[in-house]
Amino acid sequence: MPHRSSVFLIRRVLLAVTFITATPGLLLAQFPMPNSKSLEDVEPAQIHELVSKYCRLDYEGATLDSQAWPKIQPLVWWKSNPDYSKIDVVARYKVDMPESSNTQGKVTVTVHYRLLGTYDLTNGYVTEPPGSDQTVDFLVTSENTDTRIADAENTLPHPSRAAMLKWLNEKLSTAQDDAAKRRYQDALKQLEAQSASPFAK
Repeated sequence: MPHRSSVFLIRRVLLAVTFITATPGLLLAQFPMPNSKSLEDVEPAQIHELVSKYCRLDYEGATLDSQAWPKIQPLVWWKSNPDYSKIDVVARYKVDMPESSNTQGKVTVTVHYRLLGTYDLTNGYVTEPPGSDQTVDFLVTSENTDTRIADAENTLPHPSRAAMLKWLNEKLSTAQDDAAKRRYQDALKQLEAQSASPFAK
């Protein structure tokens, strides 16, 4: 029965082709691909809010407190608070609204700080002249459905005067070394003498 054998063979081939063609669809149905979201899908206001949240936590002293890391972690791509040897104490900050367009999946957000002074962990506190400003660019990127801060020009802590005074008092209360105590006491004296108003020139 050569004719019936040929028909049977053709049916088997067609069935195999149909199965192979349908398989990728079945696999995709069982294992859906990640939902990729580019920065083009993220509104500038959302990116502005992201950087603003980070700056607010930083201003409140979160980057000085290892226990506060869980609050910062969802906002950034790095895995832990960066090490630092200095602390930039600020009176206020302003986050610019990012441009709608982005370059190669990256968006830059500029933050303007009004500096009060810088505390060096080794040498102590040095005040800045009145009206001193610092500009820092933050880099924001997206991965799959998540958008976070990827990098910044300056990753030093930027706490407020109040947050820094709290940190210094805590350090002073546990200091054992006389030189460290003098360093904290001197910093407290200088910082307390500076204006607490965020609108101070």
